Amino acid sequence: MATLTDQNMQSLQSKIKKTLDDKSIINGDKPLKIDGVKYQVVNSVNDTTQALAVAPVYSDGQVDYSQTAIVVAGTQPGLNESTKNAVEASGVFGLTDGQLTAQTETIDQFYQETVKKLEVHKGTVSNMSGFSQSGPGVAKVGAKYQVPKITNFTDWAAAQAVKSGAFSNSELAYLKDHATVYSDSGKDLTYLDGGKGEIPYGKVVVVEGTQGLNDPIGDHDPKFFHIKGDKLDIDYYVKKGQFVSGMTKEQVIKVARKKAKEAAKNWDIKDPSTWFNSTDYRFYLLRYVMTYGDFAVGPSQTELLSSYKKTVKELRSQLKTATGSKRISLREELLRAVAEKARLQAELKVQEIKDEIAQAKEALQADITATHQAMYQIAEELTDSEVAELLSPYTMENLWDSQAEAQNLAEADAYQNRMMAFADKLEAAADNLIATDQEGAALFSTNKK
Repeated sequence: MATLTDQNMQSLQSKIKKTLDDKSIINGDKPLKIDGVKYQVVNSVNDTTQALAVAPVYSDGQVDYSQTAIVVAGTQPGLNESTKNAVEASGVFGLTDGQLTAQTETIDQFYQETVKKLEVHKGTVSNMSGFSQSGPGVAKVGAKYQVPKITNFTDWAAAQAVKSGAFSNSELAYLKDHATVYSDSGKDLTYLDGGKGEIPYGKVVVVEGTQGLNDPIGDHDPKFFHIKGDKLDIDYYVKKGQFVSGMTKEQVIKVARKKAKEAAKNWDIKDPSTWFNSTDYRFYLLRYVMTYGDFAVGPSQTELLSSYKKTVKELRSQLKTATGSKRISLREELLRAVAEKARLQAELKVQEIKDEIAQAKEALQADITATHQAMYQIAEELTDSEVAELLSPYTMENLWDSQAEAQNLAEADAYQNRMMAFADKLEAAADNLIATDQEGAALFSTNKK
């Protein structure tokens, strides 16, 4: 089968503890089935460290031992040895110097046992995954043995582990190219790990979290992340109005507009949490760069416009046969797609006008400069002051119509503002469409009782 993905590792993380309790799977009497993929258990441990080594199974029953994955669970709940290791790794939550989790030794041993068991099958460990406390341990072992792909989730005390000197420079360099760590922006729980949740190795992918509101550990879970293959499903987060790292500027603007709209709708003098939410989407653009880094490079505006035109055409085609809730959902998508198309068209048109004006000014300036140079070369019988007097009318101030430029730019801006207002109305119509559908569904549900 194809190489195991981050999405596969996430699915396996969610089933470790349940699988370890199922003896029929552990003993090989039946395969482990997760999200349509079958796995054969190669090795397991259910002690202070809880881990599985599994290999995917083809539809014909053949096991692909070349794609063996080691998945290590996070800290066990309750007061136990696992909890003690987590506290020590954090330096008692930052009061003292921390360390690489004591479970690393067991993870290393488990790796070696798995490699030994794979020898008869000529297999290899292709993937490793850790969660929370096991994250730094998995990163260390994965780098030590140069496992090709490491996928971790919300690593606990990662900064303390690196600060302690547990990782060599070569290991950190290896992790930069071979490890992906998914983290929440609020650092729920990991903020207490002695390093404020910082993860100083690998490629760190950040998803906007709840900042600990309502549930202080709510985002500290592999299932928190919406992954598609080896990446976050960014389209999913754009629709939710949620920031993640790796968004293009266009995607960030979409989310920022949603946040500004929500801020205007939900502001409540009785709710202090809403007091400082801005209704200006540009505020959220600045916040994004500060928290998630630079915008990703995406398709050009022309390519995006072409994509939206195609989307609008497809949605209109689907609407011809859709009925009920599906039709309402498609109408909502169509309204939002047309809104984005309108915004892009306006931006492209205004930019086109500005580019044409800039090019015209540049060409005129070049002509003026060339005229001045030519005049000085041919006017040998004239003094410099006489040449300057002859050339005095040939300046940008005299030849360029600044009033016309200002008028053209003002008209372009007015056009863009009209298109943006039109797009906002379409977005509002889409919001109302969904709200009306939800009200109707609630009413129908009430009438059925």
